[in-house]
Amino acid sequence: MSRVFTAEEKLAILRYHRGVKLKETDHWAYQDTPDMTAEQIAYRQALRDITDDYTSMDDVVWPTKP
Repeated sequence: MSRVFTAEEKLAILRYHRGVKLKETDHWAYQDTPDMTAEQIAYRQALRDITDDYTSMDDVVWPTKP
């Protein structure tokens, strides 16, 4: 029998995965690198906003990484 996660747990899992994706692109925002492109900025913002539209990994649609 599979475990049923609470809404809070589902949101926490989604936030964890979002954090991983943001960390993968942190180097774009370092001060000693060239400016980020508009696509990179939009991607990172879409990741930060993901919990405005989704509450779990069950239905999330991740933005496409540029």
